[in-house]
Amino acid sequence: MKKTIVLLTFVLTSSSVSAESIMKPFNDKGYGIISGRIQSLSMYRDYDDIGNGANSNLALQFGYTSPEISGFDAGMVYINGGEIYTHNKSEILANDDINVFNEGWLRYTFGTRDLSRTSIVVGRKVRNSEVFRADDFRQKARSIEAVQFETGDIPDTRLIVGHATKLSNWIDTGDLWKFNEFNEVFGTPYDSDGVTWAEATFEGLQGLEVALFDAYAWDITNLVGTHVKWDITGHSALVGYYRHENAVGKASTRHTDVFGLSLQQKVATVSVEPGFFSVHGSSMRFQEATTGINHPLGSSMMIYAQQFNGGARTAFLKAGTSIRKTVLYALYNYTWHDNQQFDGQELNIVVKQPIMDSFSLAIKCGIGHRDWHNGNSNTTATDARLFATYTF
Repeated sequence: MKKTIVLLTFVLTSSSVSAESIMKPFNDKGYGIISGRIQSLSMYRDYDDIGNGANSNLALQFGYTSPEISGFDAGMVYINGGEIYTHNKSEILANDDINVFNEGWLRYTFGTRDLSRTSIVVGRKVRNSEVFRADDFRQKARSIEAVQFETGDIPDTRLIVGHATKLSNWIDTGDLWKFNEFNEVFGTPYDSDGVTWAEATFEGLQGLEVALFDAYAWDITNLVGTHVKWDITGHSALVGYYRHENAVGKASTRHTDVFGLSLQQKVATVSVEPGFFSVHGSSMRFQEATTGINHPLGSSMMIYAQQFNGGARTAFLKAGTSIRKTVLYALYNYTWHDNQQFDGQELNIVVKQPIMDSFSLAIKCGIGHRDWHNGNSNTTATDARLFATYTF
């Protein structure tokens, strides 16, 4: 607790002195960019059938990006965090100690060949696109160890091709935050040679964005999918999703088809998105708890309704707005199951308030409920989180 008080006092003092980053004097010298984050995350969870637990975790994130020299630059991000308070069953929080170089990469940009938006990256790097999502929900973003080629120099097109050998998840429990091979990520009993993937996003037609992607997890599964966004008006957009997964190599026979449709609507200062999401066949391999998924359902705090399971059909409503500097966000989903003995629902609410230019507080609250059909009593779960974040 003393450690927390000292760091937060430092944060508030530094922020009050200047609205600029405390690293600006160094960053202005041209030797590269230093950035970082100090964040306290306090959590409480209570499950009817498991019990309750609470803890606090304090983490430092430190990053450096070098200047570009002859097309080459490099970067790293180091994260260290640990529990400073724990009570009861803190293991149900998945908010444990972490100590990892989340990024460490070398990049070459083909700028000298008039391809300023084309690059090759080797090493550990956070990727946020269709197949892999950053999902910085707690103390770290999801990161992959990979070779990646990316270009935006094709007219109206963004293309990414890569091969990932390991993944470090955002979940701070066990060793999930470490860089694990993909048989551990997907939970298979045999080795895998990683994930080879390609994705392209096309914006050649006015008001239409189309993403196509394929990810081949060797000896596990192949994912192919599309994500289409059509801007109907300046305030409305229709978004469609389709994903298919099938077993490959040593994997036992399984297949999954995923369909999604949602309407993004701006009403005054409020953005709302009602939609429907369904999973047919087997449970999804590529989803929020593994690689991430580019879908509104990829932000549930507890995944209590288990909307990524095979036979799940989910109706959801997402809404967000800002009042002055205060950010408000909510996500509700109701899930019907064909292959589970319950139907579930979950409501998540987020309030984020900047205190100073570099310091903010955020509160996240979630409640989930399961209606059991096998004679068991219905169960309820709650989740509450307080973030205190300073960036530099």
